[in-house]
Amino acid sequence: MADPRFKAVLFDVDGTLYPQSFFIKTSIQFMLMHPLLSAVFRQLRRDVRQFGGVEDLHLAQVSLCAGYLRIPAERAQELLEKHIYGTFMTMLSRAKPYPETEPLLADLKKAGLKLGVITDYPTGDKLSALGFDQYWDVAISADTMGHLKPEPDAFLLAAEELKIAPEQIIYVGNEYKYDIIGARKAGMKTAHLAQKPVPDSVADITFSDFRDLRGYILGN
Repeated sequence: MADPRFKAVLFDVDGTLYPQSFFIKTSIQFMLMHPLLSAVFRQLRRDVRQFGGVEDLHLAQVSLCAGYLRIPAERAQELLEKHIYGTFMTMLSRAKPYPETEPLLADLKKAGLKLGVITDYPTGDKLSALGFDQYWDVAISADTMGHLKPEPDAFLLAAEELKIAPEQIIYVGNEYKYDIIGARKAGMKTAHLAQKPVPDSVADITFSDFRDLRGYILGN
């Protein structure tokens, strides 16, 4: 039986459902393959976050990329689609989940909780590759919304689609600045996957063992 405070559990994907070490390793590999494009993509994502979001994220990214590289917009779009949304996302789809992830999802589902994911990147083939398709009641990609974490838009959309009040949802993520702060902005409870709490953490729980998270949510 789940803790009555919670009716749904939402997860970040990269670095939460599978190890952050794989994401870092893959990012480094991609950076070595495409150093300039990799640096530009990281910068334009920072720009979008500073803007507080844009109406059309992909169009904004193309414009920013073209400006940084001083190339036509058509060429910038081609590079982003081929290498970021193609090669890099394909590389990430090879991630293997934590061994504890599926047992946790199964227990949460059995307890009657709704489950979902919110990620800044396209879900693409990653969720299917992880083997957890049967668990998700909602899957939100902030990449398609133009408002990346920690903006609350994706979190609020997930709550709306689930028809559950944000305060009855707990969000699980490994990035304090984006996951925990973003979910808190939306009024959700938060669980921070980390070895120790950050100073003055606002997370409701900081954990490094999924068994601790299970106990916190299920109350046993």
